[in-house]
Amino acid sequence: MSAVSVLAGISSPVLRGVLIGAIMMLVGGPPTLRYVVRPELERYGLETARMDRFTSMTVGAALVGAVLAASALAVSTVEASGVGSLVGWASATPDGRTWLALVAVAGFLGVLTAGRRFLSPRHWLDAVCVGGLGMLLAFCWTRYSIAVDSEAVAIVAKFGHMTGAALWVGGLAVLAAFPALLGSEPDEATVAPLIRSIIRRFSMIAVAGVTVAFATGIVIAAWHVPTLSALVSTPYGLLLSAKVGLVSLAAAIGGFNRVVVHERIATSADEPRSTAAIPGLLAVAKPRIAPSDAVSAVTRSVRLELAVLVVAIALSVVLTTMTPSYELFGATVAASGRLAVGAAIGFATLLKTSAVAIALVGSLALGYELGASDLVG
Repeated sequence: MSAVSVLAGISSPVLRGVLIGAIMMLVGGPPTLRYVVRPELERYGLETARMDRFTSMTVGAALVGAVLAASALAVSTVEASGVGSLVGWASATPDGRTWLALVAVAGFLGVLTAGRRFLSPRHWLDAVCVGGLGMLLAFCWTRYSIAVDSEAVAIVAKFGHMTGAALWVGGLAVLAAFPALLGSEPDEATVAPLIRSIIRRFSMIAVAGVTVAFATGIVIAAWHVPTLSALVSTPYGLLLSAKVGLVSLAAAIGGFNRVVVHERIATSADEPRSTAAIPGLLAVAKPRIAPSDAVSAVTRSVRLELAVLVVAIALSVVLTTMTPSYELFGATVAASGRLAVGAAIGFATLLKTSAVAIALVGSLALGYELGASDLVG
């Protein structure tokens, strides 16, 4: 067995994490750059050359990371299965064909990135996002839940879940690097409205991504965790509970950024630390974020949110290596009689109803963000 195979076997969760992270950047980064950052920089007359260079390097690194990670996993699979050569495996197996598709799309995006000076920045970012979605679909094509009978339903749920997560995580990664995108420091009259507008624009993408990721994630969880007790009595359930807690924490931080941080950014350097009266109660202080501190304040909060999500993604990768709770509980539920079976069905129904509720609430929140996207100051 080759050294490459040994390394891939030991590090396969890490390699899957690298592959997932790279694809998420390709899917989620371009929309934020295309529809959030670039329009605002242009709106306020700030140069975008530094952002373009940063974007090219980031996309290039994501493509290289995705190809190397996918190829290392492919070599490990070939040698572990004993099917012969990599070429034979790639042409004769579903996993091999999806690997070929993923690498082919990455190669095409690499060519586009190398020749991006012949494309407009917007068209290039659109192409990268579409290509990233193609790579994500290839990834999901053979890596879906087998807990349901319909492969199509499982693939669509997996693809939707990862697309929503990618829009959220990839967008946050862009905003976390926002200081590196600025070619020059905006003046104090510009920085506050710039940051406030970027927060509002990104909120639309984030709300859409979070809604899709949460709703599809709950549906997938309903397939894998048959009862409420399985969340706290099986290793898979405990790890899933930890992941849900982290994702919920990240969503709360994102809500804080949108509702609190956005409103606390002072619109001018001499704006007073005003008070806001709560009718019938008392006046409370509203601490303001000075324009000179706006970029650093938002960046710190975004990086915290992103760090929490990175840990959640790491837990997701580990979950793919574990035995789902439904396999451990299947025999127990079947042997324990009608009451246990009814409880399992009731829990799954509750989760799926929660998914519908989240989709409705998310749609309302997205409608609010769209209605509030006047982008004035």
